[in-house]
Amino acid sequence: MKMYRILVILSAITLLCSVAETLLDDNTQLIVNRICKQTIDTKYCSEVFANKLISSSPSKKDLMNVTVTEAERFSANTYFFISTLLRNAGDDERPNLQMCAEAYAIVNTMFTNAASFFNQGLYGKIINLNDKYSTSVGVCKTDFIVPGYEINPMIEKNRETMVLMAMQKIVGLMVSS
Repeated sequence: MKMYRILVILSAITLLCSVAETLLDDNTQLIVNRICKQTIDTKYCSEVFANKLISSSPSKKDLMNVTVTEAERFSANTYFFISTLLRNAGDDERPNLQMCAEAYAIVNTMFTNAASFFNQGLYGKIINLNDKYSTSVGVCKTDFIVPGYEINPMIEKNRETMVLMAMQKIVGLMVSS
């Protein structure tokens, strides 16, 4: 009986944590909407903020922290994902995946540098990074077949990366002004 209660409590906590999203105050929601409408995927952008913001009334720096942290995490995971695909790639897709790996190595370095600049309070440098490396994702072409996938997964990865780059630039401009 005691074990049952513990399991019920743990299940409730897990359920609560998995569906919990920060409910943003009206002003913050307007700011998030304004940011996200400037990206290529408003829904994904809004989900990042909703899932990652801790406070319902975050500062601009809190918005920047979420953006920089999520971008760095996402690019590292994408680079690892591509590396995994490369290990199992055949001769046909290997050159394309290698180009994606090289592009995401650059993107990952850029996002890591952005996180470092954020921690140092050098927000203007984050914007410069985005301007300098924004074309890197475009090097990762998606017009090839990845075995085991109906649709090339890099299409989605590239799109989400471009959204995160746009978010980082938009919020960076807000914070540095």
